[in-house]
Amino acid sequence: MDLMLWVVSKGSELGGEYVEARYQKFHSTSIEIRDGKIVSAAPGIEQGVAIRVLLNGAWGFSTTNNIDKRSLENALNIATKMAKQASKDSEKMNLAPSNVVIDEVKTPVKEPLEEVSIEEKMKFLLKADEAARKISPNIKTTSNYDDYTETKIICTSDGTQLEMRNSWVYWGMWAYAREAGLIQSYRDRYAMLGGFEVTERMKVEERSMEAARKAMELLKAKPAPGGKFTVVIDGALSGLMAHEAIGHASEADGVLRGTSILRGKLGEKIGSEHVTLIDDATIPERFGTDVYDDEGIKTQRKVIIQRGILKGYLTNREAAGKMSLPVTGNARAQDYRFPPIVRMTNTFFQPGDMSFEELIEDIKYGIYAKGGRGGQVSPAEGIFQFGAQEAYLIVNGEIKEKLRDFSMSGFILETLKNVTGVAKDFDIYPSFCGKMGQSMRTTCGGPHMRIENMMVGGRG
Repeated sequence: MDLMLWVVSKGSELGGEYVEARYQKFHSTSIEIRDGKIVSAAPGIEQGVAIRVLLNGAWGFSTTNNIDKRSLENALNIATKMAKQASKDSEKMNLAPSNVVIDEVKTPVKEPLEEVSIEEKMKFLLKADEAARKISPNIKTTSNYDDYTETKIICTSDGTQLEMRNSWVYWGMWAYAREAGLIQSYRDRYAMLGGFEVTERMKVEERSMEAARKAMELLKAKPAPGGKFTVVIDGALSGLMAHEAIGHASEADGVLRGTSILRGKLGEKIGSEHVTLIDDATIPERFGTDVYDDEGIKTQRKVIIQRGILKGYLTNREAAGKMSLPVTGNARAQDYRFPPIVRMTNTFFQPGDMSFEELIEDIKYGIYAKGGRGGQVSPAEGIFQFGAQEAYLIVNGEIKEKLRDFSMSGFILETLKNVTGVAKDFDIYPSFCGKMGQSMRTTCGGPHMRIENMMVGGRG
């Protein structure tokens, strides 16, 4: 803490209008297993400092992994010079005001990850991987385990002094089934904040077996039809839409750059009354949760869309200052090597009041799609295309035969207006989100949702 305060003081003496020093030390483990064989097992320890300087309305940024005064002063000088150079070609910027915070925050942990042997972590992953392959000799697997424990200190020239300790565990696996030249796959993943004790609650052996069963079932499924259908999507797919199609478009840095379909639409109706979208970094134990962001701003629950009306954007101090908007606590950095940028946290559609049966009861011929399989999105044009892990025909309000190779696409603002029902169930899923070269832990989710006139692509 003392060294970070020294950097901030020194940066202010050099003319910095705002100076920020962010120290981080982290222990990490990454393990990959394929078909019961360990491919890689990499524990690591790393530390460093990120320094940002705002001078003459422009940013300078530099990092160092040498934690001594000489190295820190060199990094500070580089950041200051960068800001001076950038200010010659930059429009003057004022940061939005923020509260001064002095606090210490720790994620509750019973079994510290850095005290658990890598052999025990490998044993945990091997058991899950083996469980999937027991389902059938036709199953191949890839399983991953990642954990991370960090200590972070943030000091700013505004007076903020934060010390945070965070810890999380991530598990993921792919099950691949092959028969008569056809290959189908199914993925599952789970992640939580906490220590190694959370692995007991993950039920990864059951999840692995279920993923393998799903992959085998897809071998017998018929190709999905193509055309326009009424589609009911589960929480995983509604979460994919919440994050990729809407969430990124609501990030204020993209709005400022003109790369968001939501630019200039605050207060406008962009979806049906069934659509309410939330970003909430305060949900206990969830993978995208933080108490403070990487600018030292208290995180919060933000309503992005309320009953179809666009209510706000996700901001950092820079975007909030430029757009005269509230600061929402969404400035996040992957680690000390990167500056904080606007990122989502836990992003989801709000549940409604319908049962699943009510969603499908009046659908004569439609499709029920489950499980996100990724896709492509253009936030600037508002176009998306997503795949589902599995799908089923809906005939006269009943779930019928299983389908594979399902995808859906459309214009997001049109799709939001075509949401005609939202269930009262809810689930949320962990993921890593990439943006501007940074990978950040997040979650996304929601309830079952019914969407009319959805363009479906398939092979049938």
